Amino acid sequence: MPDELVYREASAEGTLAIEGALAALPSPAAEYFTKPLGRNRNWVSLARPARLPRHQENLGCRPEAKQADPYIGTSPAMTQVWALVRRAAASDVTVLIVGESGTGKELVARALCDASHRATKPFVDVNCAALTETLIESELFGHDKGAFTSAVSRYRGKFEQADGGTLFLDEIGEMPLPTQAKILRVLQERSFQRVGGEEKITVNIKVICATNQNLEAKVHRGAFRLDLFYRINPLIIALPPLRDRAADIPELANHILTTAGQADLSPVRSIAASALTMLVQYSWPGNVRELQNAIEHALIFCDGEEIEPRHLPSSVLRASESALTPTEQPAIATLIDRVAEFERDIILKALIELKWNKTRTAAALGITRRILTYKIQTLNIANSAPDKLDPTP
Repeated sequence: MPDELVYREASAEGTLAIEGALAALPSPAAEYFTKPLGRNRNWVSLARPARLPRHQENLGCRPEAKQADPYIGTSPAMTQVWALVRRAAASDVTVLIVGESGTGKELVARALCDASHRATKPFVDVNCAALTETLIESELFGHDKGAFTSAVSRYRGKFEQADGGTLFLDEIGEMPLPTQAKILRVLQERSFQRVGGEEKITVNIKVICATNQNLEAKVHRGAFRLDLFYRINPLIIALPPLRDRAADIPELANHILTTAGQADLSPVRSIAASALTMLVQYSWPGNVRELQNAIEHALIFCDGEEIEPRHLPSSVLRASESALTPTEQPAIATLIDRVAEFERDIILKALIELKWNKTRTAAALGITRRILTYKIQTLNIANSAPDKLDPTP
């Protein structure tokens, strides 16, 4: 359903060349580069300056610095997304962003805010899945003093806070049915009452919704209102999973490396071609979020200036191993074993030197205590501990 709508909406754009892709963005490009690019290129310049207008400087609409930028990538799947972002940002139509977990739905919602005439106004986000049924109405619509026992003062809800700007309802598929009915009325009339209040409040907002669920299936099960479904999806932006845009992985990986490395003052400057090959071949069930975690994992274990295969998470290494022919597998299996052995030796040596004090050892290794405990268990380091010490708690 969503994919069909997206492709129909973007079909007029076609498969864009470099110039066409830049023209499809919400604002003129500041610069562009042609391929091939060197591994040390600053990938940040490929995304943000070219695609967002200067009035994005509103901090409420700007993505977090360490998050992977979903605007990076020139694959056909992403050029279709750019075309839809341009169309959606030009009007106040309600937008529904769909996609698997980790594909960057919130960042696209913020980008829609940045590219619209509401960019300097508030961007208010609500995680519908994180609120209980008893709290969500008060959180969305606010409440008057004395509306319930703990209401000691008036509270302006998210709709009121977003007045003039953008309201982002994340995970709307998790919203309780009774609240769905009230949300439908607000979307129709752009007015509501606080919980326990009598005053009618009118707001001027753009609403963006997101979900990783199949809302049509929930409608058929009676878990989501059909009228609300049609109210929130006049324009659907379907974000492709990372496995369907593998050509964008090198750019994304290097962008994550640049931003994360700068934040952590890491000496790592590039990713080896062999490591990039493994990243491209991996299926990424956790999408861009998992890729970001993989690069940050590699930064922890890389002591030089270039990330190599041995620095990548074991899940990526195992996937690469299974993709090889039987004659190639023993060498890769040996590599994985050696990486584990290398980690075990470093951690065991540090634990012994610091008398099995896990807090001090984790600090010395530059990892969290939780990661250290996990490594102690998975690498069988606990078997090397002296009997009088218990390294596992």
